[in-house]
Amino acid sequence: MNFKSILFAALLGAAGGFGGSYYFMVKETSALHDRLALTPPVVVVDFTKIASSYPSGADEAEIEQLMIKTNNAIFKLKEAGYLIIDGAATLGAPEDVYLPSEIILE
Repeated sequence: MNFKSILFAALLGAAGGFGGSYYFMVKETSALHDRLALTPPVVVVDFTKIASSYPSGADEAEIEQLMIKTNNAIFKLKEAGYLIIDGAATLGAPEDVYLPSEIILE
């Protein structure tokens, strides 16, 4: 065998391997995207953190208004299709899935 034959076989094998890998990866990626499209977005509500962000010295009426705003924000998220999880029942989650308390206090 000469060098050109070996080089041609190596290139043909590499191209075949790349093409086959690409074909199967596209199928797997497509299946993953299809599954993610069916999964609702998630938000974790940490009531302890939200309650601690309420202004100190607020009277009962102000706290009740803030609690109503919290419940309204949760209801809007539910209506938008979010899966809402109580922070007390969560062992761990990325910080970006927690409901920011700034949304409630606006």
